[in-house]
Amino acid sequence: MSVKLFILGSLAAVLILATCLLATSSPSAQLSKAQPVDFQTQIRPILEKRCQPCHFTGGKMYGKMPFDRPQTIHTLGDKMFTRIKDPKEQALLRAFLAQAKE
Repeated sequence: MSVKLFILGSLAAVLILATCLLATSSPSAQLSKAQPVDFQTQIRPILEKRCQPCHFTGGKMYGKMPFDRPQTIHTLGDKMFTRIKDPKEQALLRAFLAQAKE
Protein backbone atom coordinates (compact mmCIF):
# COMPACT_ATOMS: atom_id res chain seq x y z
CA MET A 1 0.00 0.00 0.00
CA SER A 2 2.75 2.50 0.93
CA VAL A 3 4.64 1.68 -2.29
CA LYS A 4 1.55 2.59 -4.33
CA LEU A 5 1.18 5.88 -2.45
CA PHE A 6 4.85 6.64 -3.00
CA ILE A 7 4.54 5.97 -6.74
CA LEU A 8 1.36 8.03 -7.03
CA GLY A 9 2.93 10.88 -5.07
CA SER A 10 6.04 10.82 -7.24
CA LEU A 11 3.95 10.76 -10.40
CA ALA A 12 1.90 13.70 -9.17
CA ALA A 13 5.07 15.68 -8.42
CA VAL A 14 6.46 14.97 -11.89
CA LEU A 15 3.20 16.05 -13.53
CA ILE A 16 3.10 19.28 -11.54
CA LEU A 17 6.72 20.04 -12.42
CA ALA A 18 6.12 19.30 -16.11
CA THR A 19 3.08 21.58 -16.14
CA CYS A 20 5.07 24.40 -14.56
CA LEU A 21 7.90 24.00 -17.07
CA LEU A 22 5.53 24.00 -20.01
CA ALA A 23 3.69 27.05 -18.71
CA THR A 24 6.93 29.00 -18.34
CA SER A 25 8.43 30.17 -21.61
CA SER A 26 11.35 32.39 -22.49
CA PRO A 27 10.92 36.19 -22.27
CA SER A 28 11.48 36.59 -26.00
CA ALA A 29 8.72 34.08 -26.77
CA GLN A 30 6.38 35.93 -24.43
CA LEU A 31 7.21 39.25 -26.09
CA SER A 32 6.70 38.02 -29.62
CA LYS A 33 3.35 36.40 -28.79
CA ALA A 34 2.06 39.36 -26.81
CA GLN A 35 2.74 42.08 -29.36
CA PRO A 36 5.12 42.70 -32.23
CA VAL A 37 8.39 44.42 -31.37
CA ASP A 38 8.68 47.77 -33.11
CA PHE A 39 12.12 48.74 -34.39
CA GLN A 40 11.72 52.52 -34.10
CA THR A 41 10.23 52.66 -30.61
CA GLN A 42 11.76 49.62 -28.90
CA ILE A 43 14.95 48.49 -30.65
CA ARG A 44 16.45 51.72 -31.96
CA PRO A 45 16.57 53.40 -28.51
CA ILE A 46 18.57 50.44 -27.17
CA LEU A 47 21.00 50.69 -30.06
CA GLU A 48 21.30 54.45 -29.71
CA LYS A 49 22.14 54.01 -26.04
CA ARG A 50 24.71 51.23 -26.60
CA CYS A 51 26.13 51.93 -30.06
CA GLN A 52 26.10 55.73 -30.41
CA PRO A 53 27.91 57.52 -32.07
CA CYS A 54 29.81 54.98 -34.20
CA HIS A 55 26.90 53.17 -35.87
CA PHE A 56 24.63 56.17 -36.43
CA THR A 57 24.74 59.07 -38.87
CA GLY A 58 28.18 60.66 -38.88
CA GLY A 59 29.83 57.77 -37.02
CA LYS A 60 32.92 56.00 -38.30
CA MET A 61 31.10 52.64 -38.66
CA TYR A 62 27.86 54.02 -40.10
CA GLY A 63 28.85 53.32 -43.71
CA LYS A 64 29.54 49.63 -43.02
CA MET A 65 26.93 48.89 -40.35
CA PRO A 66 24.17 51.48 -39.99
CA PHE A 67 22.21 50.58 -36.86
CA ASP A 68 19.35 52.91 -37.73
CA ARG A 69 18.13 50.31 -40.25
CA PRO A 70 16.28 47.12 -39.27
CA GLN A 71 17.96 45.22 -42.12
CA THR A 72 21.37 45.65 -40.49
CA ILE A 73 20.09 44.18 -37.23
CA HIS A 74 18.56 41.20 -39.04
CA THR A 75 21.82 40.63 -40.91
CA LEU A 76 23.91 40.71 -37.73
CA GLY A 77 21.50 38.52 -35.75
CA ASP A 78 23.08 37.07 -32.59
CA LYS A 79 26.26 39.06 -33.14
CA MET A 80 24.35 42.00 -31.66
CA PHE A 81 24.78 40.45 -28.21
CA THR A 82 28.51 41.21 -28.07
CA ARG A 83 27.57 44.73 -26.90
CA ILE A 84 24.02 44.25 -25.60
CA LYS A 85 24.38 42.44 -22.27
CA ASP A 86 21.20 43.45 -20.43
CA PRO A 87 18.81 40.42 -20.32
CA LYS A 88 15.70 42.53 -20.97
CA GLU A 89 17.29 44.25 -23.93
CA GLN A 90 18.51 40.90 -25.25
CA ALA A 91 14.99 39.49 -24.92
CA LEU A 92 13.59 42.39 -26.96
CA LEU A 93 16.24 41.92 -29.63
CA ARG A 94 15.61 38.16 -29.76
CA ALA A 95 11.88 38.76 -30.13
CA PHE A 96 12.54 41.28 -32.90
CA LEU A 97 14.80 38.84 -34.73
CA ALA A 98 12.34 35.97 -34.23
CA GLN A 99 9.36 37.84 -35.63
CA ALA A 100 11.27 38.44 -38.86
CA LYS A 101 11.60 34.66 -39.27
CA GLU A 102 7.86 34.10 -38.86
